[in-house]
Amino acid sequence: MKKTLIILFILILVLVFTAMSNNTPRVIISNLSKAGEINPGELRYQINLFGVLPVGEAIFALEKQEEYEGRQVYHLSATAKNLDIYSCLFNNYVVLDSYIDTQQFNPVLFKQRMNIKGKGSIEKVISYDQSQGVMSIAGVRRQILPNTQDPLSAMLNIKRMDFNKVKEWEMNINTNQKNYILKGIATQQDIIVNKKTYRIVLAKAQIKRRDKNPYHKSSISMVLLNEKENIPILIKVFASGVLINAKLIDIR
Repeated sequence: MKKTLIILFILILVLVFTAMSNNTPRVIISNLSKAGEINPGELRYQINLFGVLPVGEAIFALEKQEEYEGRQVYHLSATAKNLDIYSCLFNNYVVLDSYIDTQQFNPVLFKQRMNIKGKGSIEKVISYDQSQGVMSIAGVRRQILPNTQDPLSAMLNIKRMDFNKVKEWEMNINTNQKNYILKGIATQQDIIVNKKTYRIVLAKAQIKRRDKNPYHKSSISMVLLNEKENIPILIKVFASGVLINAKLIDIR
């Protein structure tokens, strides 16, 4: 029995270290480059619990330019769901849509639809009036700060940042009731993968409530590949004592 436990422990350690080694920027870039040149497109991520256990997948579509209420906007969309192997236990998913002004890169409309086992489908629609500093949700108007973002618009702005000039940044975020701040710093470095040099950005940020409530904050770290835009290849989120990462596995 004791010998069996030792062998099992060793196998678990091997699996953990193997998973961790596959989450390095060099390995991710190497895998992506096997399909050819790495360019912006539809991004497909593997979601890992505690950084090593695959539990879901997420897809971020390439932005599309559309017309919304007489103005040109970028339409962003993303979906995330648990892996099929867990469908007998739970079947959760989320669908996000954001419509962003093409001039200021601020959201004008954000939609979220979630399905959680035991709670059914939950939908939320938020409209933003950036000029008036208000957002509306379920008929209730709330004050927001200048250039307030939603999660998808925040990601678009990060993808378009020039990190040769930007070392620190702040964003206002609100998709519910309270105003949050996303504040981060970034450094750059070059790495060589398969004899080719790639520029990556190491971004670390914290998101917390503007009212400085100590119980509502989380940390985010990202590795961005600088190829025509900043492509997030690895995202790590630590919130409520749980670490989740999203590893880019395919671009279409």
